[in-house]
Amino acid sequence: MKKNQIIDMIIDSELVEPGSVVIVGVSGGPDSLCLLHALWSISDAYNYLLVPVHVNHKLRKEADAEAEHVAMICDKMDLECRLYEADCAAVAAELGISTEEAGRNIRYQIFDDVADELIEEGVDQEKIVIALAHNADDQCETVLFRLLRGTGTHGLSGIPAFRLSASGHPVVRPLIFVERKDIEAYIKECKLKPNIDKSNDDNTYTRNKIRNELIPYLEKNYNPNIKDNLRKFANIANMDDTLLRDLAFSDYMENLDIDADNKRAILKLDEIRDNPPPINTRIISLIFELLDIETLATYENVIDVLDLIYGDKPSAGIDLPMGIRAFREYDKLIFSGDEEKMLPDESIGIYPHVVMSKDFHPDEDTAYAAFDFDEFSKEHPGKIGDIELRTRREGDYLPIKGGSKKIQDYLVDSKVAKNARESILMVCIGSEVLWILPSEHFSDEIIRNKGKYSQKYHISEATERVLYIEITDSI
Repeated sequence: MKKNQIIDMIIDSELVEPGSVVIVGVSGGPDSLCLLHALWSISDAYNYLLVPVHVNHKLRKEADAEAEHVAMICDKMDLECRLYEADCAAVAAELGISTEEAGRNIRYQIFDDVADELIEEGVDQEKIVIALAHNADDQCETVLFRLLRGTGTHGLSGIPAFRLSASGHPVVRPLIFVERKDIEAYIKECKLKPNIDKSNDDNTYTRNKIRNELIPYLEKNYNPNIKDNLRKFANIANMDDTLLRDLAFSDYMENLDIDADNKRAILKLDEIRDNPPPINTRIISLIFELLDIETLATYENVIDVLDLIYGDKPSAGIDLPMGIRAFREYDKLIFSGDEEKMLPDESIGIYPHVVMSKDFHPDEDTAYAAFDFDEFSKEHPGKIGDIELRTRREGDYLPIKGGSKKIQDYLVDSKVAKNARESILMVCIGSEVLWILPSEHFSDEIIRNKGKYSQKYHISEATERVLYIEITDSI
Protein backbone atom coordinates (compact mmCIF):
# COMPACT_ATOMS: atom_id res chain seq x y z
CA MET A 1 0.00 0.00 0.00
CA LYS A 2 1.37 3.37 -1.07
CA LYS A 3 1.48 6.57 0.97
CA ASN A 4 -1.48 8.11 -0.86
CA GLN A 5 -3.59 5.00 -0.27
CA ILE A 6 -3.15 5.30 3.50
CA ILE A 7 -4.00 8.98 3.34
CA ASP A 8 -7.09 8.15 1.27
CA MET A 9 -8.15 5.59 3.90
CA ILE A 10 -7.84 8.22 6.61
CA ILE A 11 -9.93 10.67 4.57
CA ASP A 12 -12.53 8.03 3.65
CA SER A 13 -12.94 6.96 7.27
CA GLU A 14 -14.41 10.42 8.02
CA LEU A 15 -13.14 10.06 11.59
CA VAL A 16 -11.39 13.44 11.43
CA GLU A 17 -13.67 16.08 9.99
CA PRO A 18 -12.40 19.16 8.18
CA GLY A 19 -11.64 22.02 10.57
CA SER A 20 -10.87 19.68 13.49
CA VAL A 21 -8.42 20.44 16.28
CA VAL A 22 -6.63 17.09 16.46
CA ILE A 23 -4.80 15.96 19.59
CA VAL A 24 -2.41 13.32 18.21
CA GLY A 25 -0.88 10.78 20.58
CA VAL A 26 2.73 10.49 19.41
CA SER A 27 5.10 7.95 20.93
CA GLY A 28 7.43 8.48 18.01
CA GLY A 29 7.12 4.85 16.91
CA PRO A 30 6.24 3.91 13.32
CA ASP A 31 2.45 3.84 13.88
CA SER A 32 2.07 7.23 15.57
CA LEU A 33 4.66 8.87 13.30
CA CYS A 34 2.76 7.58 10.25
CA LEU A 35 -0.49 9.00 11.63
CA LEU A 36 1.03 12.36 12.52
CA HIS A 37 2.76 12.69 9.15
CA ALA A 38 -0.34 11.68 7.18
CA LEU A 39 -2.55 14.17 9.03
CA TRP A 40 0.12 16.86 8.64
CA SER A 41 0.28 16.15 4.89
CA ILE A 42 -3.38 17.02 4.46
CA SER A 43 -3.72 19.57 7.28
CA ASP A 44 -3.75 22.58 4.96
CA ALA A 45 -6.29 21.03 2.61
CA TYR A 46 -8.63 19.98 5.46
CA ASN A 47 -7.89 22.89 7.81
CA TYR A 48 -6.60 20.71 10.64
CA LEU A 49 -4.93 22.20 13.71
CA LEU A 50 -2.61 19.47 14.98
CA VAL A 51 -1.64 19.23 18.65
CA PRO A 52 0.97 16.46 19.10
CA VAL A 53 1.20 15.00 22.62
CA HIS A 54 4.02 12.78 23.84
CA VAL A 55 4.01 11.03 27.23
CA ASN A 56 7.37 9.93 28.63
CA HIS A 57 6.58 6.95 30.86
CA LYS A 58 10.09 6.93 32.38
CA LEU A 59 10.24 3.14 32.02
CA ARG A 60 13.30 2.80 29.78
CA LYS A 61 16.68 4.49 29.69
CA GLU A 62 15.98 5.62 26.11
CA ALA A 63 12.77 7.40 27.11
CA ASP A 64 14.25 10.89 27.50
CA ALA A 65 16.08 10.69 24.17
CA GLU A 66 12.89 9.45 22.47
CA ALA A 67 10.95 12.42 23.86
CA GLU A 68 13.56 14.80 22.44
CA HIS A 69 13.39 13.01 19.08
CA VAL A 70 9.58 13.42 18.96
CA ALA A 71 9.93 17.12 19.76
CA MET A 72 12.49 17.48 16.94
CA ILE A 73 10.23 15.69 14.42
CA CYS A 74 7.32 17.96 15.37
CA ASP A 75 9.54 21.02 15.10
CA LYS A 76 10.44 20.07 11.52
CA MET A 77 6.71 20.00 10.77
CA ASP A 78 6.37 23.40 12.45
CA LEU A 79 4.27 21.81 15.19
CA GLU A 80 4.62 22.40 18.90
CA CYS A 81 4.68 19.08 20.75
CA ARG A 82 3.29 19.01 24.28
CA LEU A 83 5.65 16.82 26.32
CA TYR A 84 4.59 15.13 29.56
CA GLU A 85 6.36 12.88 32.03
CA ALA A 86 4.77 10.26 34.28
CA ASP A 87 6.20 7.71 36.70
CA CYS A 88 4.23 4.71 35.44
CA ALA A 89 6.09 2.24 37.65
CA ALA A 90 5.12 4.17 40.79
CA VAL A 91 1.48 4.46 39.70
CA ALA A 92 1.34 0.76 38.87
CA ALA A 93 2.76 -0.18 42.26
CA GLU A 94 0.36 2.15 44.08
CA LEU A 95 -2.72 0.79 42.29
CA GLY A 96 -1.59 -2.83 42.07
CA ILE A 97 -1.83 -2.96 38.26
CA SER A 98 0.63 -3.61 35.44
CA THR A 99 2.86 -0.84 34.13
CA GLU A 100 1.16 -1.27 30.76
CA GLU A 101 -2.26 -0.62 32.29
CA ALA A 102 -0.91 2.29 34.32
CA GLY A 103 0.64 3.82 31.20
CA ARG A 104 -2.61 3.49 29.29
CA ASN A 105 -4.61 5.16 32.06
CA ILE A 106 -2.09 7.99 32.35
CA ARG A 107 -2.06 8.62 28.59
CA TYR A 108 -5.83 8.83 28.31
CA GLN A 109 -6.02 11.13 31.32
CA ILE A 110 -3.39 13.40 29.75
CA PHE A 111 -5.25 13.46 26.43
CA ASP A 112 -8.39 14.53 28.28
CA ASP A 113 -6.43 17.14 30.22
CA VAL A 114 -5.02 18.59 26.99
CA ALA A 115 -8.52 18.73 25.50
CA ASP A 116 -9.77 20.58 28.59
CA GLU A 117 -6.80 22.98 28.38
CA LEU A 118 -7.62 23.73 24.74
CA ILE A 119 -11.20 24.53 25.70
CA GLU A 120 -9.92 26.91 28.38
CA GLU A 121 -7.73 28.51 25.70
CA GLY A 122 -10.85 29.25 23.67
CA VAL A 123 -11.02 26.25 21.30
CA ASP A 124 -14.53 25.14 20.38
CA GLN A 125 -15.15 21.83 22.16
CA GLU A 126 -17.08 20.51 19.16
CA LYS A 127 -13.94 20.72 17.03
CA ILE A 128 -11.66 18.71 19.34
CA VAL A 129 -10.82 15.10 18.53
CA ILE A 130 -8.17 12.77 20.01
CA ALA A 131 -6.44 10.68 17.31
CA LEU A 132 -4.54 7.52 18.21
CA ALA A 133 -2.49 5.24 15.96
CA HIS A 134 -3.82 1.73 16.67
CA ASN A 135 -3.69 -0.34 13.50
CA ALA A 136 -5.22 -3.49 12.02
CA ASP A 137 -2.52 -5.74 13.53
CA ASP A 138 -3.20 -4.22 16.95
CA GLN A 139 -6.83 -5.18 16.41
CA CYS A 140 -5.92 -8.83 15.80
CA GLU A 141 -3.60 -8.97 18.78
CA THR A 142 -6.24 -7.39 21.02
CA VAL A 143 -8.93 -9.89 20.02
CA LEU A 144 -6.59 -12.83 20.66
CA PHE A 145 -5.34 -11.33 23.91
CA ARG A 146 -8.88 -10.84 25.23
CA LEU A 147 -9.98 -14.26 24.04
CA LEU A 148 -7.11 -15.91 25.88
CA ARG A 149 -7.68 -13.86 29.02
CA GLY A 150 -11.44 -14.32 28.93
CA THR A 151 -13.96 -11.79 27.64
CA GLY A 152 -17.46 -11.31 26.28
CA THR A 153 -18.74 -10.18 22.91
CA HIS A 154 -17.92 -6.55 23.69
CA GLY A 155 -14.28 -7.48 24.34
CA LEU A 156 -14.14 -9.57 21.19
CA SER A 157 -15.29 -6.59 19.15
CA GLY A 158 -11.74 -5.32 19.66
CA ILE A 159 -10.57 -1.72 19.47
CA PRO A 160 -13.31 0.68 18.34
CA ALA A 161 -12.59 3.13 15.55
CA PHE A 162 -14.53 5.73 17.55
CA ARG A 163 -15.47 6.13 21.19
CA LEU A 164 -15.78 8.83 23.81
CA SER A 165 -13.13 9.40 26.45
CA ALA A 166 -13.87 9.52 30.16
CA SER A 167 -14.41 13.28 29.82
CA GLY A 168 -16.59 12.92 26.74
CA HIS A 169 -14.07 13.85 24.07
CA PRO A 170 -14.07 11.87 20.78
CA VAL A 171 -11.27 9.31 20.47
CA VAL A 172 -10.65 8.11 16.91
CA ARG A 173 -8.29 5.61 15.32
CA PRO A 174 -7.86 6.47 11.63
CA LEU A 175 -5.34 3.64 11.04
CA ILE A 176 -7.43 0.84 12.53
CA PHE A 177 -7.90 -0.76 9.09
CA VAL A 178 -4.27 -0.26 7.98
CA GLU A 179 -1.88 -3.20 8.42
CA ARG A 180 1.47 -2.76 10.12
CA LYS A 181 3.41 -3.76 6.99
CA ASP A 182 1.73 -0.90 5.08
CA ILE A 183 2.62 1.54 7.85
CA GLU A 184 6.24 0.40 7.62
CA ALA A 185 6.12 0.92 3.87
CA TYR A 186 4.78 4.46 4.42
CA ILE A 187 7.62 5.20 6.85
CA LYS A 188 10.16 3.98 4.30
CA GLU A 189 8.58 5.85 1.38
CA CYS A 190 8.52 9.14 3.32
CA LYS A 191 12.01 8.56 4.74
CA LEU A 192 10.86 9.05 8.30
CA LYS A 193 12.96 8.05 11.28
CA PRO A 194 10.74 6.65 14.04
CA ASN A 195 11.67 5.68 17.56
CA ILE A 196 12.12 1.92 17.87
CA ASP A 197 10.89 0.49 21.15
CA LYS A 198 13.11 -2.52 21.80
CA SER A 199 10.73 -3.72 24.51
CA ASN A 200 8.37 -4.78 21.69
CA ASP A 201 10.74 -7.72 21.17
CA ASP A 202 10.55 -8.77 24.83
CA ASN A 203 8.29 -11.80 24.88
CA THR A 204 7.86 -11.74 28.65
CA TYR A 205 4.95 -9.41 27.88
CA THR A 206 1.86 -11.39 26.85
CA ARG A 207 0.88 -9.06 24.03
CA ASN A 208 4.39 -9.22 22.54
CA LYS A 209 4.32 -13.00 22.76
CA ILE A 210 1.03 -13.03 20.86
CA ARG A 211 2.48 -10.71 18.21
CA ASN A 212 5.88 -12.35 17.86
CA GLU A 213 5.10 -16.03 18.52
CA LEU A 214 1.43 -17.00 18.53
CA ILE A 215 0.19 -15.20 15.40
CA PRO A 216 3.17 -16.31 13.24
CA TYR A 217 2.63 -19.89 14.51
CA LEU A 218 -1.07 -19.76 13.60
CA GLU A 219 -0.27 -18.29 10.18
CA LYS A 220 2.27 -21.02 9.46
CA ASN A 221 0.45 -24.06 10.88
CA TYR A 222 -3.28 -23.27 10.68
CA ASN A 223 -4.32 -20.39 8.43
CA PRO A 224 -2.16 -17.82 6.63
CA ASN A 225 -5.18 -15.48 6.66
CA ILE A 226 -5.67 -15.64 10.43
CA LYS A 227 -5.19 -11.90 10.91
CA ASP A 228 -7.74 -11.04 8.24
CA ASN A 229 -10.20 -13.53 9.79
CA LEU A 230 -9.70 -12.08 13.26
CA ARG A 231 -10.41 -8.60 11.94
CA LYS A 232 -13.59 -9.81 10.25
CA PHE A 233 -14.60 -11.58 13.44
CA ALA A 234 -14.05 -8.36 15.41
CA ASN A 235 -16.24 -6.45 12.93
CA ILE A 236 -19.05 -9.00 13.23
CA ALA A 237 -18.79 -9.02 17.03
CA ASN A 238 -18.83 -5.23 17.00
CA MET A 239 -22.03 -5.13 14.92
CA ASP A 240 -23.81 -7.59 17.22
CA ASP A 241 -22.54 -5.88 20.33
CA THR A 242 -23.47 -2.42 19.05
CA LEU A 243 -27.06 -3.55 18.46
CA LEU A 244 -27.37 -5.03 21.95
CA ARG A 245 -25.72 -2.02 23.59
CA ASP A 246 -28.08 0.33 21.74
CA LEU A 247 -31.04 -1.70 23.02
CA ALA A 248 -29.59 -1.59 26.54
CA PHE A 249 -28.72 2.08 26.48
CA SER A 250 -32.25 3.42 26.99
CA ASP A 251 -32.70 1.22 30.08
CA TYR A 252 -29.27 2.28 31.28
CA MET A 253 -30.17 5.96 31.02
CA GLU A 254 -33.67 5.62 32.50
CA ASN A 255 -32.79 3.37 35.44
CA LEU A 256 -29.34 4.56 36.51
CA ASP A 257 -28.72 7.40 38.97
CA ILE A 258 -25.13 8.64 39.09
CA ASP A 259 -23.47 10.38 42.02
CA ALA A 260 -20.23 11.38 40.31
CA ASP A 261 -18.85 13.22 43.35
CA ASN A 262 -19.03 10.12 45.55
CA LYS A 263 -18.36 7.67 42.70
CA ARG A 264 -21.65 5.85 43.24
CA ALA A 265 -24.04 4.43 40.67
CA ILE A 266 -27.52 3.25 41.63
CA LEU A 267 -29.33 0.92 39.22
CA LYS A 268 -33.08 0.55 39.68
CA LEU A 269 -34.02 -3.08 39.17
CA ASP A 270 -37.83 -3.13 38.89
CA GLU A 271 -37.95 -2.73 35.13
CA ILE A 272 -34.68 -4.30 33.99
CA ARG A 273 -35.37 -7.66 35.70
CA ASP A 274 -37.67 -8.43 32.77
CA ASN A 275 -34.80 -7.95 30.32
CA PRO A 276 -33.08 -11.02 28.89
CA PRO A 277 -29.53 -11.48 30.25
CA PRO A 278 -27.80 -10.32 27.01
CA ILE A 279 -29.35 -6.85 27.46
CA ASN A 280 -28.47 -6.64 31.14
CA THR A 281 -24.89 -7.76 30.53
CA ARG A 282 -24.55 -4.70 28.28
CA ILE A 283 -25.98 -2.49 31.02
CA ILE A 284 -23.38 -3.98 33.37
CA SER A 285 -20.67 -3.32 30.80
CA LEU A 286 -21.77 0.31 30.48
CA ILE A 287 -21.64 0.69 34.27
CA PHE A 288 -18.19 -0.89 34.37
CA GLU A 289 -17.07 1.68 31.77
CA LEU A 290 -18.55 4.46 33.91
CA LEU A 291 -16.61 3.18 36.93
CA ASP A 292 -13.46 2.75 34.81
CA ILE A 293 -13.08 -0.94 35.65
CA GLU A 294 -14.11 -2.40 32.29
CA THR A 295 -10.62 -3.52 31.33
CA LEU A 296 -10.09 -5.16 34.74
CA ALA A 297 -13.49 -6.85 35.08
CA THR A 298 -13.80 -10.57 34.33
CA TYR A 299 -16.55 -12.84 33.05
CA GLU A 300 -17.11 -13.96 36.64
CA ASN A 301 -17.65 -10.32 37.69
CA VAL A 302 -20.38 -9.93 35.08
CA ILE A 303 -22.08 -13.20 36.07
CA ASP A 304 -21.93 -12.24 39.76
CA VAL A 305 -23.65 -8.92 39.02
CA LEU A 306 -26.29 -10.74 36.95
CA ASP A 307 -26.94 -12.96 39.98
CA LEU A 308 -27.52 -9.83 42.07
CA ILE A 309 -30.01 -8.52 39.49
CA TYR A 310 -32.03 -11.73 39.11
CA GLY A 311 -31.43 -13.25 42.56
CA ASP A 312 -33.78 -13.30 45.54
CA LYS A 313 -31.38 -12.10 48.23
CA PRO A 314 -32.32 -8.49 49.05
CA SER A 315 -29.03 -7.58 50.73
CA ALA A 316 -26.45 -9.60 48.78
CA GLY A 317 -23.16 -8.02 47.69
CA ILE A 318 -19.96 -8.77 45.76
CA ASP A 319 -16.50 -7.26 45.40
CA LEU A 320 -15.34 -5.88 42.04
CA PRO A 321 -11.93 -4.61 40.82
CA MET A 322 -10.40 -1.36 42.13
CA GLY A 323 -12.17 -1.60 45.49
CA ILE A 324 -15.64 -1.20 43.97
CA ARG A 325 -18.44 -3.12 45.66
CA ALA A 326 -21.86 -3.94 44.17
CA PHE A 327 -24.63 -4.61 46.65
CA ARG A 328 -28.39 -4.99 46.62
CA GLU A 329 -30.78 -2.80 48.54
CA TYR A 330 -34.00 -4.60 47.63
CA ASP A 331 -35.10 -2.99 44.35
CA LYS A 332 -31.80 -1.17 43.83
CA LEU A 333 -28.30 -2.29 42.91
CA ILE A 334 -25.61 0.05 44.19
CA PHE A 335 -22.05 0.26 42.85
CA SER A 336 -19.77 2.11 45.23
CA GLY A 337 -16.27 2.29 46.54
CA ASP A 338 -17.62 2.56 50.06
CA GLU A 339 -20.55 0.66 51.57
CA GLU A 340 -20.39 2.80 54.70
CA LYS A 341 -23.00 2.12 57.38
CA MET A 342 -25.36 5.02 58.00
CA LEU A 343 -25.44 6.47 61.51
CA PRO A 344 -28.40 7.74 63.53
CA ASP A 345 -29.15 11.44 63.83
CA GLU A 346 -27.70 12.30 67.22
CA SER A 347 -29.43 15.70 67.31
CA ILE A 348 -32.85 14.11 67.85
CA GLY A 349 -34.38 13.63 71.31
CA ILE A 350 -37.79 12.74 72.79
CA TYR A 351 -40.04 14.23 75.47
CA PRO A 352 -42.39 11.66 77.08
CA HIS A 353 -45.02 13.21 79.33
CA VAL A 354 -48.56 12.62 80.58
CA VAL A 355 -51.53 14.84 79.73
CA MET A 356 -55.23 14.56 80.51
CA SER A 357 -57.25 13.22 77.64
CA LYS A 358 -59.39 16.37 77.52
CA ASP A 359 -56.25 18.48 77.09
CA PHE A 360 -54.69 16.28 74.38
CA HIS A 361 -54.74 18.33 71.13
CA PRO A 362 -51.60 17.46 69.15
CA ASP A 363 -50.53 19.09 65.89
CA GLU A 364 -51.53 16.48 63.30
CA ASP A 365 -48.88 17.75 60.89
CA THR A 366 -46.06 16.71 63.22
CA ALA A 367 -44.82 13.22 64.10
CA TYR A 368 -45.68 12.06 67.62
CA ALA A 369 -46.76 8.93 69.53
CA ALA A 370 -49.67 8.69 71.97
CA PHE A 371 -50.77 5.78 74.20
CA ASP A 372 -53.26 5.11 77.00
CA PHE A 373 -51.11 5.90 80.02
CA ASP A 374 -53.14 3.81 82.46
CA GLU A 375 -52.92 0.74 80.20
CA PHE A 376 -49.18 1.35 79.81
CA SER A 377 -48.79 1.63 83.61
CA LYS A 378 -50.39 -1.77 84.17
CA GLU A 379 -47.35 -3.41 82.50
CA HIS A 380 -44.77 -0.79 83.36
CA PRO A 381 -45.80 0.84 86.66
CA GLY A 382 -43.77 3.92 87.50
CA LYS A 383 -41.52 3.31 84.48
CA ILE A 384 -42.14 6.40 82.34
CA GLY A 385 -38.61 7.52 83.21
CA ASP A 386 -37.25 4.30 81.65
CA ILE A 387 -38.52 5.20 78.20
CA GLU A 388 -35.50 5.81 75.96
CA LEU A 389 -34.59 6.71 72.42
CA ARG A 390 -32.02 4.41 70.82
CA THR A 391 -31.18 2.17 67.90
CA ARG A 392 -32.06 -1.52 67.79
CA ARG A 393 -30.68 -4.17 70.09
CA GLU A 394 -30.75 -7.94 70.13
CA GLY A 395 -34.15 -9.11 71.39
CA ASP A 396 -36.11 -5.96 70.49
CA TYR A 397 -39.68 -6.58 69.38
CA LEU A 398 -42.64 -4.53 68.14
CA PRO A 399 -46.14 -5.38 69.43
CA ILE A 400 -48.51 -6.00 66.50
CA LYS A 401 -52.03 -7.27 66.21
CA GLY A 402 -52.16 -10.81 67.51
CA GLY A 403 -48.63 -10.87 68.92
CA SER A 404 -45.23 -9.30 68.26
CA LYS A 405 -42.52 -9.14 65.63
CA LYS A 406 -38.76 -9.05 65.96
CA ILE A 407 -37.39 -5.67 64.94
CA GLN A 408 -34.86 -7.36 62.66
CA ASP A 409 -37.69 -9.11 60.79
CA TYR A 410 -39.75 -5.93 60.66
CA LEU A 411 -36.90 -3.91 59.11
CA VAL A 412 -36.21 -6.64 56.56
CA ASP A 413 -39.90 -6.91 55.63
CA SER A 414 -40.05 -3.12 55.36
CA LYS A 415 -37.15 -3.22 52.88
CA VAL A 416 -34.87 -1.01 54.92
CA ALA A 417 -31.39 -1.23 53.42
CA LYS A 418 -28.98 -3.33 55.43
CA ASN A 419 -26.46 -0.50 55.83
CA ALA A 420 -29.24 1.87 57.01
CA ARG A 421 -30.76 -0.30 59.75
CA GLU A 422 -28.41 0.95 62.44
CA SER A 423 -29.58 4.51 61.73
CA ILE A 424 -33.24 3.79 62.56
CA LEU A 425 -34.22 5.37 65.91
CA MET A 426 -36.81 3.74 68.18
CA VAL A 427 -38.62 4.71 71.39
CA CYS A 428 -38.31 1.73 73.70
CA ILE A 429 -38.97 0.55 77.21
CA GLY A 430 -36.71 -2.41 77.81
CA SER A 431 -36.89 -4.61 74.70
CA GLU A 432 -40.39 -3.44 73.83
CA VAL A 433 -40.57 -0.94 71.00
CA LEU A 434 -43.26 1.69 71.41
CA TRP A 435 -42.54 3.78 68.36
CA ILE A 436 -40.19 3.49 65.37
CA LEU A 437 -39.43 7.07 64.39
CA PRO A 438 -40.04 8.34 60.85
CA SER A 439 -37.19 7.70 58.43
CA GLU A 440 -36.52 8.18 54.73
CA HIS A 441 -35.29 4.59 54.60
CA PHE A 442 -38.79 3.11 54.76
CA SER A 443 -40.54 2.41 51.46
CA ASP A 444 -44.02 3.06 52.92
CA GLU A 445 -44.88 6.77 52.72
CA ILE A 446 -46.88 6.82 55.97
CA ILE A 447 -44.02 5.26 57.95
CA ARG A 448 -41.53 7.65 56.30
CA ASN A 449 -43.59 10.58 57.60
CA LYS A 450 -45.14 9.33 60.86
CA GLY A 451 -43.22 6.22 61.90
CA LYS A 452 -44.58 2.88 63.10
CA TYR A 453 -46.44 2.48 66.41
CA SER A 454 -46.89 -0.33 68.89
CA GLN A 455 -50.35 -1.90 68.67
CA LYS A 456 -50.66 -1.98 72.47
CA TYR A 457 -52.03 0.72 74.76
CA HIS A 458 -54.50 2.13 72.23
CA ILE A 459 -56.27 5.36 73.10
CA SER A 460 -60.03 4.87 73.35
CA GLU A 461 -63.07 6.80 74.53
CA ALA A 462 -62.37 5.43 78.03
CA THR A 463 -58.83 6.83 78.11
CA GLU A 464 -58.38 9.39 80.87
CA ARG A 465 -54.64 10.05 80.68
CA VAL A 466 -52.42 10.05 77.58
CA LEU A 467 -48.75 9.12 77.40
CA TYR A 468 -47.65 11.73 74.85
CA ILE A 469 -44.17 11.33 73.23
CA GLU A 470 -42.84 14.24 71.17
CA ILE A 471 -39.67 14.63 69.14
CA THR A 472 -37.38 17.39 70.34
CA ASP A 473 -34.52 19.15 68.58
CA SER A 474 -31.79 17.70 70.77
CA ILE A 475 -31.19 14.97 73.30
